[in-house]
Amino acid sequence: MKNVIILGATGFIGKSLCNALRSRFGNDCNMIPVGTSTVDLANRTSTFDWFESKHWKFDCDHIIHLSALYRAGDWPVRHPATQFFVNMSMNVNVLEAWKRFFPAAKMTSILSYCIYPSHDQPHDESEVYGTEPEDYLFAYALTKKSQLIGQRAYATEHGLTSTSVVLPTVYGPGDSFAEDSHVMGALIGKFVRAKLSNQASVEVWGSGNQEREFLFVEDAADGIIEAAMRSEVPIVNLGCGRAYRISDVVDTIVDVVGYRGQIVNNENRFTGVSKRVMDVSLAKAELNWTAATSLRQGVERTVRAYYEELSPQQRAA
Repeated sequence: MKNVIILGATGFIGKSLCNALRSRFGNDCNMIPVGTSTVDLANRTSTFDWFESKHWKFDCDHIIHLSALYRAGDWPVRHPATQFFVNMSMNVNVLEAWKRFFPAAKMTSILSYCIYPSHDQPHDESEVYGTEPEDYLFAYALTKKSQLIGQRAYATEHGLTSTSVVLPTVYGPGDSFAEDSHVMGALIGKFVRAKLSNQASVEVWGSGNQEREFLFVEDAADGIIEAAMRSEVPIVNLGCGRAYRISDVVDTIVDVVGYRGQIVNNENRFTGVSKRVMDVSLAKAELNWTAATSLRQGVERTVRAYYEELSPQQRAA
């Protein structure tokens, strides 16, 4: 990978991907990281102007597309039209700009495992078409599917080359640890703050029986690079291939953090689907890739990173 445009480079996964590319290729990889302050990908004029400005001075061989509007919790339930409009606008603008200005580049897009239905798990890549995603994420999931369909259409009509990777819940250093963030970051944040403040109890949403697949962010970045360089299939799942009960995740976090208070399960809070897990055998066969970081190792590294983010005053609270 010599000349790479990374769309969504300032996000959680994007930052880790940039670090992984620097570590792996050094000065041999010329990156152009693109964030929301650089270009508004939902705006056609802004997108085309930016791509055209790079077209004359940059011989791009890879475009990695991570940009999307998404927030955790019940936000997608309350804002499906906003998600649909922004993400569909990004999709069509990026696809057309790719065709017009860098048709020789390989496109690698990042999808979420919410594109799969909630039944018949673990999901393999053949299930992406002809299935309905979960109702509460329908707008986001279908816009991610549309990116995959768009790449297929541009390959068929214009001969462009692409692949897509599907990620489960990604976590790790640099994640958001606010209460309304994704489940792993939210839980780690809650228990670290509770430990530091000697909080008597911590509320966990749901019964604890819901199951999720998790992938450490550095493993995700490594898998994205492998897919960009080597994948010859339209879509490949990248994950650990195992579903963890949230109660077991909580137990691991509690043990790592050293929290000794009470855990209160609130079954009235929003939790989404009961289970999500993918079949990741194609990643092994196609890319010779497997996730390297165990759940406990990932939690330990993430907890340590969160402590390092806190000020001395916060740590002493």
